[in-house]
Formats: sequence, C-alpha cells, structure tokens
Amino acid sequence: MFRSTGVSPLRLARRRWQSNTANVETQAVRRTKPSRLYRTGRFVLVTGGVGVAAWQADERLNAAAITRSARALAMGLICTLDYKWNFNPENAADIEHMHERVARRFHQTIVTNQGLWIKAGQALGLQAALLPKPYRTAFSDIFDDAPTVPYAEIENVIKQDMNGKKPEEIFSTFEHVAVNSASIAQVHKATVKRAEIGKDGKPTGKTWMEDVAVKIQKPAIRKQVEWDLWCYRFLSGLAEKLFDMPTIHRADYVSEQMRLETNFLHEAHNAQKCAAFLADTPELRDKVYVPKVYPEVAGTERVMVMEYVKGCKITDKEKIEAMGFTPKEVMDTMIATMSAMTFKWGFVHCDPHPGNILVRPHPSDPKKPQVVLLDHGLYQDLPDKFRREYTSLWKSLFTVDTAEIQRIAGEWGINLDVNLFASAITLRPFQVEKKDDSSLEAAKDANVKPKTDYELQVELKERIRNMLENEQKIPRELIFVGRAQRITQSLNQIVGSPSPRLNISAHWARKGWRENLSPGERTLWARGPKGWLQDRSDSVIYGFALLALDLSFWSSRVRQWWYRGSEKGKQGWEDDLNKKFAGIAESYGIAWDEDPFLG
Repeated sequence: MFRSTGVSPLRLARRRWQSNTANVETQAVRRTKPSRLYRTGRFVLVTGGVGVAAWQADERLNAAAITRSARALAMGLICTLDYKWNFNPENAADIEHMHERVARRFHQTIVTNQGLWIKAGQALGLQAALLPKPYRTAFSDIFDDAPTVPYAEIENVIKQDMNGKKPEEIFSTFEHVAVNSASIAQVHKATVKRAEIGKDGKPTGKTWMEDVAVKIQKPAIRKQVEWDLWCYRFLSGLAEKLFDMPTIHRADYVSEQMRLETNFLHEAHNAQKCAAFLADTPELRDKVYVPKVYPEVAGTERVMVMEYVKGCKITDKEKIEAMGFTPKEVMDTMIATMSAMTFKWGFVHCDPHPGNILVRPHPSDPKKPQVVLLDHGLYQDLPDKFRREYTSLWKSLFTVDTAEIQRIAGEWGINLDVNLFASAITLRPFQVEKKDDSSLEAAKDANVKPKTDYELQVELKERIRNMLENEQKIPRELIFVGRAQRITQSLNQIVGSPSPRLNISAHWARKGWRENLSPGERTLWARGPKGWLQDRSDSVIYGFALLALDLSFWSSRVRQWWYRGSEKGKQGWEDDLNKKFAGIAESYGIAWDEDPFLG
C-alpha cells in the first residue's frame, strides 16, 4: 500500500517534470558558460583594444602628449625605485652601474620625447657638474635638432595663424623644404616684395625681392607644452620630496623660461630690444648684427618672419680663415658682446651655441668680420639689484675684496667656500682666501681608509644641500647667466682659445661697475678719505690683476705656438683653466667636465 502524501498523483508528476526540465536547462547553461581561459582572453583583447584606441586618439588628436607624459612618469618611477632599492652601503660596489642605468633612462626618454623635453634636458645639463660622471656623459650630447615635419602641417599652422592665408598668398616664393629644424620650430626660406621708401616717407615706386627666413612652430608644440611642463615640475617635486634636495623652485623658473621660448612674439621683441642696445653701444654697433624682424609681413605667437642672413658658425675655424679673418677678432667681438649684455645692458642672450652665432663679411666692408646673433627666444632680463651685485662681485674678485665677496654670497644665500664660489663665477681657478690644508695632510699621515663611492656621494649630497639651504634667496638669474658664461667659454675653447675671455669680461665688468655709480659716489666728499683711498687702491689692484691675466694668456699662446703640430700645442688657455678648475672642484667632491659645454 502506498503511503499518502496529501498530493495528487497528477501534481506530483508535474513537479517531477518541472524538476527534470530545470536540470536539463542548468546542464545546458553549464555546457555553454565560457571557460576561464576564454574570459581572460576576451578581457585582454578588449582592454588592449581600448588601450590601442586611446593611444591612437592621443597620437592623432593630442600630439601624443599623454603618451609622452606617461613615458616620462614611468621613467621617473623606475629611476626612483632603483635609487631607493640600490643606493645603500651594501650595494656600494655597484653604485656606478646604477648611475649609468638611471642616466641612460633619462637620456633615452628625453631624446624619444623630443619637443620641450630637449630644452629640459639642456637645463639638466647645467647641473650635471654636481652629479656623478654618467650624467655628464648622458647630457653632453642633447642637441636642439630634430627631424622636419611635413610641409602640409607647416602650411596648416600658417593658415590657422594668418586668417586662412596660405604661404603663397603672403610670400612671393616659399620653399617647401626647411633649411633648419629644431625641437620647437623649423625655418623655411621665402622671398617678399619690398618697396623703397624715400626720405619723405613715401614709396618711390621702386621695388625689389628680399630673402627672408620664416620660423614656424611645429604644430605638436601647442598641444604638448603644458603637459610637458607639468610633468617636468612634477618629477622635480618628486625628486625634492624623495631625496630631500631643493629642486622645485628652480624647476618652476626654468618652466617659465621654456614657456616663453614657444612665444615668437616674445622672441621678436627680444630681437628688436637687442638691436636697440647694440645701436647704443659704439664699441659693438658695427661689429655685431641682429637680423631685422618683419611683423608687418607675418607675426604671431607661432610664426615669425625675419631677414635671411648667410654665414658660417662661429666655431668653423676653416671657413672663418677662408674669409680672410682670424678666430681671435671674431671671438673678441663675441665675448665683448656677451660681456656687454651681462654687465652693461642687463639683457643676456642665454643660448649662444654655435648654430645661433654666425660670422659673415661686413656688408659695407667685406674685409671686416661681422658677428650675427640668431634665435632670441631665451633671454634673461637682469634686475638692477642683481646686475649691480654681479658687477660688484667681479670687481671684488679682481681686487681680492674678500669681505665684499662673502657679503654678496650671503645676500644670495649661497653657503659655499669662498674660493670655490669665486672660481665658479669666473670659470677659472681663484684663490681669494688661503685654504687650510692641515686637516688634509693629517688625514694622509694617518693613512685613513679610502671612502667608498656611497660615502663620497652621501657627503656630496649633504654638501649640495647645505650649499642650497637658502635656495629661495639664490638669484634665479644665475642659472641662465651661468649657462651663457659656460657656453661662451666653450666657444673660445673649441677654436683654440684665441681670445682672453676673462680680460675682456673683466674690462666690461669695470665699465658696468662705474656706470652703476652716480657721478658723486666716487668723490672724496661722498666716500670720505678712507673710502676714497680704498677706491683708488682698488682701481690700481684691478689694473695689475688684468695685466697678470694678460701675461698668463699670452704665455699660454706662446706655448701653443712653440708646440704647434703636437698634441700639447692643441691645448689652449681655456683648456688649462678648465683643468685647474676641475682640480679645485674635485677637492670639494664635485666632478667638473673639462670638455666644451654647448648647452
């Protein structure tokens, strides 16, 4: 007998049928559910597809700005971790290899990113002397040259900035192939029709065709600039927090200057201002030339038209001599110009590398050379206070006024040995204060165990931190004035040191110092007997110091002539100064590169 369940047989059969149907459906679902491998593959494909789409959109619509920033940030993260994990006493033997890895990554990222990263790399090169040798090697060949962009892109920039006009509507002729290309812009040669203006200010009816150089910003720069500068500042801030080194203040200032370099209206203004200063300086008026700028033809933030000038690089010794000139007369003019900018005008061209300084026969007297200044994007306006202090510092160095040197160093917040400070300012060995070597001799006598690379670099880091402890007080102008001084020294060095750079600079420093004083400031009444006698004594000492420099320079030139044709004869005065300065810097734990520095 069946036990009663209280459910009718028909309902029970229906439930069994529903249960069987559900099991069949569940099994079917299980059979059709994707495997884990399939789901993983699908996720990878979808994610990869989205990534490729985003990368292509950034590449085509945003000039790869995000990709370039991601590359730089990744490099910064990897290098930071490398330092955190490997810069320690246990890894002392491998620290040099670590520096080589990090420097190589920096160099590769900068060269790959191009654009403003080239400018950032050159700015880092200014501080490479304070870093281990691999960094000096990495930043020594970051030059501001780059492939050209297609003509169609250049034409589009001109149309955007010139109310839809094509180059052919603005210029009589326009060459599609660029004559020069750098990281920010490229230059095309063109011609314009010029009308002769009579003395009454009216056209005479005569016209002629004039060659012009058209500088056009590469289209990617506008999209990349703010991303690049933000990334540069972020990495500098990260370095400051992680390594306790003051860098962000300087990075902010360098960013401001790099942003100005992308504004060609600013560059045109600088060129016109430099030409006006030259016109007011009789010693240089006829020897130096700034090509005219033609804003009436085309002048925007991304397009600039200027006079086309042909010449050879200032370091091309063979071509200069083929023109009938000597490297000395050319370099004398170049150094005098940079000195006048620094000590007299307070308006300094801070990128005087060989490509920006040309030499040509003077248009009205081909027997004389004329120096031509190009690329006026990076100038430094020196505030009156800084220029007066900098000029006074040079005067104090040559009159061995230790108290004044220390006062200015204190004003600038630079906690540095006075001899090293003096040497760094003039780029020559200076000993204004006798150094006590007793502790060094005692260390030698005690046969102290040599320090490891790790210990030496920790000491250097501490020394630099102490030197920059008042970074907010350090004049930011020193960054680019120092760069201009170093490049000027290198130009002289490359062509065999034919010019007495220090003497020329010191003469202009004395001019600038005297012009900084009002007519009554040097009188007996204003200074008192003691001050008046000190002033006259300083002038005599200054004169003897310059005479000693002259003797040192000419003895070096005689030695070059005596050993001409040999390896020893190739070493000029600047090479000697660089070698001696490297020795002084090394005694403070700073590795100075003796090779020419071109930015």
